[in-house]
Amino acid sequence: MANGPTTSAKNVVGTAAALDSFVRRILAVPHSAIKAKLDQEKAAKQTPIKRSASRASVSSSNRDT
Repeated sequence: MANGPTTSAKNVVGTAAALDSFVRRILAVPHSAIKAKLDQEKAAKQTPIKRSASRASVSSSNRDT
């Protein structure tokens, strides 16, 4: 992941200041950026399934008529 964090959440160990810094980095990401990324991933997952299903149903319905 090119834009991923340099330190994973599992590896954050330290003081309250380290936790504060980590939380600030997470909260600095705007909601719109997160939503756009989630929508993009959702569309990518749904696209192949819908296309193959619709093609199969369209081709089978064309053969029957």
